[in-house]
Amino acid sequence: MNSPEKTREILDLACQLIRIASVTACPDERLPEVHRAGAFIFNYLREHGLSARLFNTLKYPAVLAGFSDQISAPVMLAGHFDVVAPEPDDSQFEPRIEGDYLLGRGAADMKTVVATYMVWMKDMLHQGLPYPPINLLLVGNEENGEAEPMGTPHVLKLLQGQEKDAQGQPYAPSLFIAGERTGEKGSELWGEICTQNRGVMRFDVIAHGMRGHSGVSAPQADLTERMFTTRSGIKDILGRRLTLKSADGWQTQARFPFIQVGTAGVYNITADHGHLGVEIRPIPQDDLQGLADELAVFCRENQLDFNVSVMENGIICIPDNPYLQALIQGVRKASNKEPAIGRKLPGTSARFAPGGQGVVWGQTGIGPHAANERHFIPSILPYYQALSAFASELTNAGDKRTTGIRYAD
Repeated sequence: MNSPEKTREILDLACQLIRIASVTACPDERLPEVHRAGAFIFNYLREHGLSARLFNTLKYPAVLAGFSDQISAPVMLAGHFDVVAPEPDDSQFEPRIEGDYLLGRGAADMKTVVATYMVWMKDMLHQGLPYPPINLLLVGNEENGEAEPMGTPHVLKLLQGQEKDAQGQPYAPSLFIAGERTGEKGSELWGEICTQNRGVMRFDVIAHGMRGHSGVSAPQADLTERMFTTRSGIKDILGRRLTLKSADGWQTQARFPFIQVGTAGVYNITADHGHLGVEIRPIPQDDLQGLADELAVFCRENQLDFNVSVMENGIICIPDNPYLQALIQGVRKASNKEPAIGRKLPGTSARFAPGGQGVVWGQTGIGPHAANERHFIPSILPYYQALSAFASELTNAGDKRTTGIRYAD
């Protein structure tokens, strides 16, 4: 393998993906472009001989690929090909290289890693048998939480009903690897292997009132004060229930992204609808179900609607998972040093890993979702080489490793 040529091949593919404006997570999602990205990936994988499935009959597409008929592999590489809206404009969909960085929307989050996976899967297939026990899942709605099909949890559920593992049991990957960046300083050659990952919870609190003339309506008809009081009450509950501060920075994050009451510019009519949005990024040590139960009681007592759209706990991959150990050993051999084990603060698809057996392990990027989003090009080849070393660990020790391992949730 010529290293500069392999890097250029991956960069070229990443640039092709960046030029596809596959925007989600906004009022003006570009769904035709999201489907175009899914079709591009599917066609690339299929044309290079991989077994591939395209889920494209619903709002959001997904692509699943494997070696030969080995779809139900114990290790699943995972990622997404959707992006957030460009900043400041569509010029961000024209990738460019500046020094050691690839710039563009999706460069760091996470089309460069997607391109790496695609090229690596193609190369592993062309090397011939034995194929590593690895498959690839790429989805088109990660940025908006994957609550709708075909997000990661929907594909996993579908596969569980359709596929069997090596022991004849309903299929679920024994290790799920989300390829989001884990080098976030912008200069790391080797990203951390994050064995803990925060989850996500999103809910809406809605208050109802009665429209009336602001000059004569009773004070209780004013929803503005009521919504701010509600926010304060919820903030108190979150403070008691969650780890919002920690000396080492491993903590839950709680945000109030929006609060909507009344109509801008209308002063003489009281509002009849108040809407408060809350997003929580919980560490796995915090109890989301207990929090949800208390919030439900609070809202019921205050005549508020409480609607949870997403609630997924954080995860911890157990240290003795044999596939995790193979990954650590592969990175160790490729890097000639001890891999860094970390914890991932931004939520990723790893939270959907069956039994919590997921890790986040990627390349290096900075400025995701920002105007200066960029990917550190020197981190591409080390990741590719580590994937190959990981594959060798899996194939060389395949007869000794138990496949289809199940862990209790």
